[in-house]
Amino acid sequence: MNQQFKRSKTARLIMMVPAAGLVLAGCGEKPVEVQVFNTPDECAAYYNPPAECKAAFAEAKALHPQVAPRYANKQECETDFGIGQCESAPVVAANNTESTPQQSQQSSGFFMPMMMGFMAGQMLNRGGMASAPQQQTASATRSPVPNQPLYKSRDDRSTFRTATNTAVASQPGTTSIRPSAVQPKAGSLARRGGFGAQAARRSSSSFGG
Repeated sequence: MNQQFKRSKTARLIMMVPAAGLVLAGCGEKPVEVQVFNTPDECAAYYNPPAECKAAFAEAKALHPQVAPRYANKQECETDFGIGQCESAPVVAANNTESTPQQSQQSSGFFMPMMMGFMAGQMLNRGGMASAPQQQTASATRSPVPNQPLYKSRDDRSTFRTATNTAVASQPGTTSIRPSAVQPKAGSLARRGGFGAQAARRSSSSFGG
């Protein structure tokens, strides 16, 4: 009886602890801390070095055209992300890690959501910049989560999501995530309603399908 009481008490305590992030640890995988922000200025306001904030944002922006979901037309993209929140997707070579200026000027004929935030998984240090280049390199190596773009669906503006539609945080700041859940992947063709169940239901009722 006493053992059952202890288990019940432990369960209640676990339910009372608020989740720091939306992607929690599971299957023995150790979570890591990352930071998510809307802009580099917001990042710096959290006492992060402005130079590191800008660098993390730049890395995320460079990755954006490669990982953002593709839509066949602008209307389908805006169904998921809102009016004015989509842009033409550039042609990106599959074997390149960054788009060249020539590539970024060519349209692929598809559309993708605009970048609405970024995840700093490697470069930020709340205590300030490391004093030596060796320390900076070691810090970046330890983090298994790369800096990357984040998005917000039309029906859930408060949640930061990766390009693969993984919810990572409901507000700016530090959060804990499972590294395997947020690894960037090459952007693929998405179906209308892919970001958010409400968008899918709205599309079905609007188009009768």
